[in-house]
Amino acid sequence: MASILGVETLQHTNGTTAATIDSGGNISEANKEYFQVNLTTSQTGISDATTAVVDFGAKGTVQYDTKSNFDSSNDAYLLGSSSGVYLISFSIAIASNNDINIETLKDAAAQVEVATNGSTYAALFGQGYRAQDSGGTVAGSAVLGGTYIYKATTGTTKVRLVGAGDMISNLTFDINKSIADNVLDITLSGTATYLSIVRIA
Repeated sequence: MASILGVETLQHTNGTTAATIDSGGNISEANKEYFQVNLTTSQTGISDATTAVVDFGAKGTVQYDTKSNFDSSNDAYLLGSSSGVYLISFSIAIASNNDINIETLKDAAAQVEVATNGSTYAALFGQGYRAQDSGGTVAGSAVLGGTYIYKATTGTTKVRLVGAGDMISNLTFDINKSIADNVLDITLSGTATYLSIVRIA
């Protein structure tokens, strides 16, 4: 015969609540970690063929930060566990800074970087887009994105997002905040550049 354990709260022996169960059977974890920051002002006039850290600190809005671990001065998120497993996702919209009718984007790339010591960053994962064809035709914009599972190994690991654009004639590029900013004659307003991190184990 199956046993039924009726509880509303799960706690450590020291009294710390780990989870609660409501009358509908839904479990709420007290220390669930998740983070999302959206670029809400486009980052414009970035020099050709350079890599730019997405300026979430000055040009973004934090949507969720359950651990209050966003380092706005370094545009990075400090992982809340030294051994947690995380699902990291990003999207970034890169476009020509010039007249949208003059296509100038040859290549676009983005990567998520981690600093296990909190300051020295290395590439983790990313995307690249080759817009220029063999005839020299180039594009106006690109949106890159991806998802990765990452296991932390230190208590000082920070995560950030960077993007790069290679333009014709040394023109500048933008990292855009919304779909509409990255296309012509389409007014969809959804967020196009963001970083999200969720602890899954």
